[in-house]
Amino acid sequence: MLNPWRISNIKTMVTYTDVIKYFGVHLFDEGFQSFLTITFSDLSDYDIFNGYMISGETCVELGFTNNDAIYDDDENIVFDKGNPFFSHFNIFPKSKIIITDLPFAVEFADTREIVLMKAGSPTQTKKGHLDFLNKSFLVDNYKVNGIVVSFDYNPNDETINHIEIRDNNLVHHLKL
Repeated sequence: MLNPWRISNIKTMVTYTDVIKYFGVHLFDEGFQSFLTITFSDLSDYDIFNGYMISGETCVELGFTNNDAIYDDDENIVFDKGNPFFSHFNIFPKSKIIITDLPFAVEFADTREIVLMKAGSPTQTKKGHLDFLNKSFLVDNYKVNGIVVSFDYNPNDETINHIEIRDNNLVHHLKL
């Protein structure tokens, strides 16, 4: 849970379009590092095993593609760190304190019905049940100019759990 006293540590507000400008940029690029430093006060180090940097304070997960890395995730051994580049990010309801503008003018309080009115018909919808997690899922994917916006809903009340935004050309395992 976000601590109210820590909100003052948030350095800047951004729109999702401010963030996607960095898609394809390598993690250690000076301009990207500057953006990260200016925007996030509590960003975790890059975790090669899960591919993310996480800000608990702002509820934003920055995802990276790292095709060059060589590691053993069973033993947590890194042989070659590779060259990770920024390819996707997840935002959650509490992210609104830093992300001031969401795709299609959607708000986290919107239900799926409202999202469909604002965004139109999705490019792809995935709905089902994962037996091994004993969890149902409902995800609408929209492809707009090479960017994919995915709305992950609570399948029971169709409220937004989180939004993932990714470069369709950089995240091959999720390509539409």
